[in-house]
Amino acid sequence: MDTEHEPTGGAEGGEDGEDDDEGTKSCITVPLGMWDFDHCDPKRCSGRKLARMGLVKEFRLGQVFKGVVMSPEGKQVVSRADLPIMQQFGAAMIDCSWARIDEVPFNRIKAHHNRLLPYLVAANPVNYGKPWRLNCVEALAAAFYVVGWDEIGDELMSKFKWGHGFKELNALILKEYAACENNTEVLQVQNEWMAKIDRENLLREESKFRDYADLTAKICGSDSENGSEDDASDHEDDSEDEDDSEISERAMAKLVQQGLYRAVTDRLGNVTYVKNEEPSADDVADDLAATTL
Repeated sequence: MDTEHEPTGGAEGGEDGEDDDEGTKSCITVPLGMWDFDHCDPKRCSGRKLARMGLVKEFRLGQVFKGVVMSPEGKQVVSRADLPIMQQFGAAMIDCSWARIDEVPFNRIKAHHNRLLPYLVAANPVNYGKPWRLNCVEALAAAFYVVGWDEIGDELMSKFKWGHGFKELNALILKEYAACENNTEVLQVQNEWMAKIDRENLLREESKFRDYADLTAKICGSDSENGSEDDASDHEDDSEDEDDSEISERAMAKLVQQGLYRAVTDRLGNVTYVKNEEPSADDVADDLAATTL
């Protein structure tokens, strides 16, 4: 699977990221398979690696498979309700690229139980941390994790040096999926999880605005403290804009002295102030825009 072309459950991790202990005997006894459409580099394909190890059988078009298949043709997500099917007939995946999805002859893939995967985050080296970008081995292992059959999921992921990261990265949501009895409950958990992510993102954005408000309050407070000095200044005839500029400079200087900000001068001689307590690049950018003189 070519992850550079948005795989449907494809498989690259790169040979450098694989565990080359292919001689270890597997404890997997259920049938595992895949339809491979040669959309990716075979040397980097996790599905091909599993096939070389004898863990996955490559199917031909027209061949019937009665197990659960991770496929974009699925109409429902995989759930614990599919466990009996997987225990009897196993599971399979379709190794193809989203970029070339129109080339896949789905009508010739004789799968009895097509399923979709719920929201999960990739741990493979190519798409680490990206939601929905699972490669072949992640997609296949995920199906077993969701139905509560962790032993097979762990066995599959153990064949890759980076493999343990997938379960660790998705530990909380996988536990919730495995507790669901059917696909409706899995979708409910998925939607609640994604809504939680949206709320957290919103709170982060609101936090940035609060920081800006705090900065404004500190500057205004400093301006008030220095108001009497400004009234007695020898520059009473200066323009209002110039007074505001001087007040801002004094206020920022005070914040620098307190260690809350530091002054930065660019190659053009422009001075900006960076908030020391905020390492985030986005937050620093907001503060710079707010305090540039």
